[in-house]
Amino acid sequence: MAISVGGMVTGKADPVRVVPAVAAPITAGAAPGHDSVQELLSKQAAALNRGDLGGWLRPVAPALRQRYQNLFRTLRALNATVDYRVVDGGDVRLTYCFAGPRCPADSPRIAQRPLVKNGQITALGKPARPTALQPTPWEQGDLVFARGKRVTVGAPKALRNRLTEVVALADQAAAVDDKFAAYAGNRQPRYRVFLATGKLWRTWYGGKATPWAVGYMQPLGRAGGDVVINPSRLTSRTALKEVIQHELGHVATIGGVPTKHEDMWLVEGVAEYIGMQPARAADTYSKRALRRTTRLNPPPLRDGAGEKEVSAFYAQGHFAVDCLVTKFGEARAMEFVRLKLRLGNSLDMAARSVFGVPFGKVDATCADWISNLVVTRR
Repeated sequence: MAISVGGMVTGKADPVRVVPAVAAPITAGAAPGHDSVQELLSKQAAALNRGDLGGWLRPVAPALRQRYQNLFRTLRALNATVDYRVVDGGDVRLTYCFAGPRCPADSPRIAQRPLVKNGQITALGKPARPTALQPTPWEQGDLVFARGKRVTVGAPKALRNRLTEVVALADQAAAVDDKFAAYAGNRQPRYRVFLATGKLWRTWYGGKATPWAVGYMQPLGRAGGDVVINPSRLTSRTALKEVIQHELGHVATIGGVPTKHEDMWLVEGVAEYIGMQPARAADTYSKRALRRTTRLNPPPLRDGAGEKEVSAFYAQGHFAVDCLVTKFGEARAMEFVRLKLRLGNSLDMAARSVFGVPFGKVDATCADWISNLVVTRR
């Protein structure tokens, strides 16, 4: 039986389809020996990492082969590297990343429970201790993919007709985000975007997306971050591109590092600045949502914040970053962002290092600048 693995192409009749990179029959191979479960799974992971579908399927019972074949296709489409470890309680920990042949120490992990009998995986049970990341978009192996120049986009079959459009928009967004990733010293080999239906939106990554969100970036430690978009909540191509560009902006600026909740104004402000490029803040809907402020770095959004409060918070962050760019230039503003968000400098240390003045002076200048815009608008 010929198995399709590897490359993705886009055609006019069938917008997204998987085609063989090397179509080869699956052979029975040697019968599974008496490897321990750990040895069996280590060999299976090594087979996936080198693109060996036969080796990946060799220990899998016939009833599970289709599912494992789909998971192989999915993980290879994502350029994933995986590692299995048997842990206490019968679960198996699957570590994964998208950065090369070996995953960083803090790479994301999910829990699985393959049931092994006589050297074969005969069933998949429910893990005793799923991780906070579960379910990931890809772990069921049921997505279809399209690959652009800088992005890989995955979607459930119900949204496959959106893939061609989203890949084109995401590649345009990535060209902008690459500029800011370079500022941050955080160049990305490739961006990943997942499209969610309403149901999947409420379940992927623990279903933690806030009610007002239309997209989010899920941090994955030094493995970077995944972007998830709910296209049903976006009514135009322009809005879709802005949201993708914003979320990829998070990957570019904070992907691979932890951030502090208190820095939410800067995290979201710089992502809004990136997402709205090439427009400046005063030429976007941020100006309609802007409210008077007395400080550049307000407290984070409270739990349960309403839509108007959220919009005003994002607008203030957007104008805060726009002010830094206006007063000091984009390169210096982005260096301030890098020192604060990626290196963990204090606001004052970052301001003195980049702008040559204390943060208090920057704060007063930009708070006044923003307030004058509100007065002018009204």
